[in-house]
Amino acid sequence: MKIAMIGAGGWGTAMMIELSGRHDDLVMYCRNPETAAKMRKSRINQEYLPDARIPEKVRIISDLEETVSGADCCIICTPSHVVENMAERIAPFLQKDALVVCASKGLADNEGHRLSEVIAKKVDGITNKIVALSGPNHAEEVGIGLPCATVAASEVPEAVQSVQDIYMSPVFRVYRSDDIRGVEYGGALKNIMALACGVLDGIGLGDNCRAALMTRGLVEMTRFGVHFGAKMTTFFGLSGMGDLVCTCTSVHSRNHRAGMMMAKGMTAEEIRSSTNMVVEGIRTARLVHEIALREHIDMPITEEVCHLIKGDHNALGALEALMTRAKKAESETYPM
Repeated sequence: MKIAMIGAGGWGTAMMIELSGRHDDLVMYCRNPETAAKMRKSRINQEYLPDARIPEKVRIISDLEETVSGADCCIICTPSHVVENMAERIAPFLQKDALVVCASKGLADNEGHRLSEVIAKKVDGITNKIVALSGPNHAEEVGIGLPCATVAASEVPEAVQSVQDIYMSPVFRVYRSDDIRGVEYGGALKNIMALACGVLDGIGLGDNCRAALMTRGLVEMTRFGVHFGAKMTTFFGLSGMGDLVCTCTSVHSRNHRAGMMMAKGMTAEEIRSSTNMVVEGIRTARLVHEIALREHIDMPITEEVCHLIKGDHNALGALEALMTRAKKAESETYPM
């Protein structure tokens, strides 16, 4: 079986390392030929995953046609805003009925389309085996073989079963789901809450406040997803609560780090220019807030994160706005 990885960032590299334990025909696409050459020589992704070694069996190339042609499984692992374009680029080389896995997290466009939706449109007539892979999986830990679990979701049962077969190992456990909407929304929206938790930690508000924010953040995530047809129970699983806990509390979380920078008064542009990694939560917060206003979905934490991004409020102002909202029963705020 040939497995093609589209994207040579930290997560794409970590997955190639993990998959190398059971597969031999592995190709990773790196768009920069110089970077690809350096990784081939050193077997290290110095920019994104410096503590993990890439096995020799992983071919690292900059030719997209060579990467995708003949692949039984093609994994897209790029920033969310380029997923649609990348799906369009790989379509001419994709073999009939190939498995396409989206390991990116975020929303595709200003209309809030999910990543699997735009991929499906670009590969229509070639394959319908589209799978979303999402969960509490930091590349820094997966790359060095620490155990974790994730969830694969698809509307095509045999596709998600194939992903289980491809990925499963003693250190990488994969669960199945038929709720691709919920899995994708969980993976996207938790980054907004990670920004908020970073702000909270940046101004030293403590564990009680973090627990409250994460709990209410999960309610917001669920409310948004259910509005668009996701199952409420999905948000209590690995792609919802699991990923939320991981990204809101970990030193590996770039969104949490960005929130801490926001707490110090840095603007979104300053944060973006300070790192070579994509902070998905900033873009997702803006998109989700616009959609929530349009669809009349109550998302107060997301709204305050957007105020912080735009500089309308400082961290203490955002906190006061959330803490002084109208009194409510906890149960009335859950999506039904």
